[in-house]
This record gives sequence, C-alpha cells and structure tokens, in this order.
Amino acid sequence: MRTFLYEEGQGLLTDVPLTELVAKIGEPHVTLWLDFPNPDPVEIQKIGKLFNLHPLAIEDLITPQYRPKIDTYDNGLLIVLRDADVDRIEKNMSALELDLFLGRNFLITVHTERMECIEMAIARLKGWSATRTIGRGPDYLTHTIVDLLVDDNLQILSWLDEEINELEEAIFSNPDRAALHQAAKLRKNIVYLQRVLGPQLELIRRLAFEESPFIKESLRVYFRDVSDNLARINDLIFTYREIVSTDMAIHQALVSNKLNEIMKTLTIIATIFLPLTFIASIYGMNFEFMPELRHPWGYPLVLGVMALLGGAMFWWFKRRGWFE
Repeated sequence: MRTFLYEEGQGLLTDVPLTELVAKIGEPHVTLWLDFPNPDPVEIQKIGKLFNLHPLAIEDLITPQYRPKIDTYDNGLLIVLRDADVDRIEKNMSALELDLFLGRNFLITVHTERMECIEMAIARLKGWSATRTIGRGPDYLTHTIVDLLVDDNLQILSWLDEEINELEEAIFSNPDRAALHQAAKLRKNIVYLQRVLGPQLELIRRLAFEESPFIKESLRVYFRDVSDNLARINDLIFTYREIVSTDMAIHQALVSNKLNEIMKTLTIIATIFLPLTFIASIYGMNFEFMPELRHPWGYPLVLGVMALLGGAMFWWFKRRGWFE
C-alpha cells in the first residue's frame, strides 16, 4: 500500500500511517490517496470498513470485473477502467483492470500489476508542485490518472499503424497463408480493443456530462477533453478494422487471381497437347493397313507435324496475350 496525504499549509506527505489517514477522512482542505498494487483481499476489506465503503464496492475492488463501469454510492463513486497495453495484447493477455473509488476527500486505487498511468501520476505528485495535482482535490487526481491512462492508449494507434503497414507489405509481396493468418490475428486484436475501449468511452462521457456530488462542475470540462481523446482513438481503431477487413479481401482476390493464372496456363498447355495426343492415339491403333504406316519418312513426318502444330498453337496463344 502506498499512501499520500495533502493538506493545505502542510504540503504533501507520503507513506502516511493508516491510523493518521483515517483520522483525516472528511476533513476540508485535505486529500488522501491510497494505492494498492496487487492487494490482499483481507487488506482491501479492512480499508473498506475503515473508509465506510459499501460492501458491494468492497467486493468489486476485490473481484475482477472485466468490463468498465461506474457505480454510485452514498459516499463515493466506484470507477472500473481497463488499460489496453500493447505488450499484453501481443502476448494474448487480457487488459489490466484499474479500480478507483472516489470519495469526497479521498481516492482509493486498486490494480493487480504495475500500471504506467499510476506511476506517472505519482511522479507528477513528487516532481511537480503537489498543489497542481492532488492539491486540487481527489476528483482532479482521478482526472489526472484517467487522462494518463487514455494517453497511454495512444501508443496503440502507432502499433496498429505499424502492424497494418507490415500486413499490407506481406500481402502484396507474397499473399500466402502466413499473411492471411497475420491479418486474422490483427483483426482479432482490433475487435478486442473495441470491446475494451468502446464501453470505456461511454463511461468517461458520463463523468464529463452527468452531475455528481463527487466531481466539481468546473472539472467536467477536463473529463470532456479526455472523452474527446478516447473518441478519436475509438474512431481510428474502427477505421483500422475496416482497413484490415479490406486487406483480407484483397488477399483473397490476389490468391484467386494467382490461382486463375495457374489454371489458365495449365489449360493452355492441355489444349496444345490435345491435338498432339489425338495424332499419337491414331497412330497407336493396331491396324495392319494404315496410311504411311510403312513409309520410311512416316515417323519423322508425324513428329514434324506435331511440333509444327504445337508451335503454331503456342504462337497463337502468345499473340492473343494468354501467356503472361
């Protein structure tokens, strides 16, 4: 557990004992932040009782939710967010979950692994003037964390852009099964991102436009800015999904065209050999009396006719552009 206490006139204190934090609950001009990386359920239950959290909120902080949501309670808001990390997506791992409980003068954050948005928020507390972050209240601190989480999602766009460029290069250079597998995997990841970030956009819009006793009216414009950034990310991800679907269709068209070219070549070759096979089959019949059967030049003459006929047909097909 990492603890932060900000009080006007006193500044920022870190690693504050729990008893001292509890004594500051509800005091004006005081902001508390408790961060739990990989918490123990017993510890969460203890904190929940000390901060008078609703039993359902405590249960949600302990149990993974898998879907972004907001629940309103008498003494705070429970906000569940997901962080779509590129490394985890490439390893087929689910997005990290971040639970925030926003009270009137405190914020509790719970996450099972290290999260970049939390670490950057802590760095801002220590590197900047604490008055500009935690000193503006727990609602502004919540905005800071949410804004950093959305900014972290911007790396997804760069990653998708690179993946699509590699996919298109593979498709147009060698549209084989590996390229199709690559396209299918990329489309699967994009669909997963839409499932994660789509509901999250609606959630942040609720923070931006719905009235809440735990978020000051003056701060809603900041959440609107975060909502706009996330909407842009969602729109681009949808565009990337359409691009990948188009690339898969192009792959199928290229494969079909390549197959048609092969079939055309084989058909032409079979057509050239058809009359030659006909001539060979006639002279392969076991009749005693056949024209030129005993002629001394019969064999080379037939071979010459077959070669001339095959060459003429090849020239004709080539002239018509059937051989590429």
